Amino acid sequence: MNTQEYISSGVLELYILGALDQKEADEVAYNVAAYPEIAAELEQLQQTMEGYAQAHAVKPSENFKKNLFAEIEKRAAAETMAAPEKQQPKTIPLNKPASSFNWLVAASVTVAIFSTATSFYFWSQWKNTEGQLISLREENQIFAQNANFMIDSNKQVIAEKTHYFAFVTDTATTRVTLKGLPISPSSTALVFWNKQTKEVFIDVKSLPVPPAGMQYQLWALDKGIPIDAGVFNLADAGSLQKLKTIQSAQAFAVTLEKAGGSPTPTLEMIHILGTI
Repeated sequence: MNTQEYISSGVLELYILGALDQKEADEVAYNVAAYPEIAAELEQLQQTMEGYAQAHAVKPSENFKKNLFAEIEKRAAAETMAAPEKQQPKTIPLNKPASSFNWLVAASVTVAIFSTATSFYFWSQWKNTEGQLISLREENQIFAQNANFMIDSNKQVIAEKTHYFAFVTDTATTRVTLKGLPISPSSTALVFWNKQTKEVFIDVKSLPVPPAGMQYQLWALDKGIPIDAGVFNLADAGSLQKLKTIQSAQAFAVTLEKAGGSPTPTLEMIHILGTI
């Protein structure tokens, strides 16, 4: 049983006011006996309501007392005159409070207690609703942040795809097919080199997974001299990877080097090669 939800439901306040039917009251009594936290809350509510009733009890003024007792005497005198002569006149001692006055005081206390319980109940409901609104607002903020992130990511992807498409279809871009050498005959890749912007992209189609601590490196061959075009990862295979700009080249080759690249190519580790 969720005791906090039960306490927040307002049933304890109604129990104190006697506003529950017998079955509901028995259920509250059972829960009070079974759950110490509910019993403690009930005791606290009783003390709070009693304190409020005492603090807000209305003491009748002296004029109210005089007028009330005068009205009682007036009615008593009228009844005496209307009764047979042998009937003894009714007397009402003025030093005892009338039952109607007691009823008014009791009603005042009851209204004060009910007002306190009702206010406390709606205050509890308002606090619960406020907490739910705060939680919902936070969820909406997180959702908006995620949505904005996805929108920004999609915009970036679209921008990159648009740039790639414009690059590979540019008349100044040369497409070079790199094919496998005996060390890796089934390997292949595409290199796109733009002679005007000097940009270089590689699209890996097939290369063996490199051993730990090793990485593939692209080389541009300009008049037989190898020029470092940068290292790349197979994790991005199947998509264009931008490498270093190359000013001039007649061929491209890929070697397997130590992670991070090498200043000079390891010729016996050339996996793929293609000429322009």
